[in-house]
Amino acid sequence: MLQKSSYNASVTTPINGHLIITRLLMASGVCCFVISLFSNVFFTPDEDIRGYWVFITGWLGILFLQFAWYANPLNLIALLLVNQSPRIALLLSLLALVLASETFLFYEIPTGINQEKMYIQELGSGFFIWYLAQILFLVSILLSKINRPF
Repeated sequence: MLQKSSYNASVTTPINGHLIITRLLMASGVCCFVISLFSNVFFTPDEDIRGYWVFITGWLGILFLQFAWYANPLNLIALLLVNQSPRIALLLSLLALVLASETFLFYEIPTGINQEKMYIQELGSGFFIWYLAQILFLVSILLSKINRPF
């Protein structure tokens, strides 16, 4: 009489290195973004500007033809679309990086009070950490599609 073997081989899927790296890059981008909110982004003669202030008020930059803040929602949309529409996600993230790069051209921040402006003396570490987040988001989107057709 034959007995049934109780051996049950578990089936495992191989770990996808690109997927792990992609998720680490996305998580690192989110961490950089959060850190930038609490770091100095701009140094002016009057005060140091923290990232959270720019995050809250930056959408008003469109009134002064400053569009860098809009990199934030573009990258958020890109990250949400990365699996459904990789081409659109890639284009949005690339556009976000271009918009973020506009910050290098800023030399003043409008205050909205009697057309006064705060002159930027120096970009702070918070800006560079925020910019790194933009780069990490773009690279993670590129890597997420490296083995998949666009």
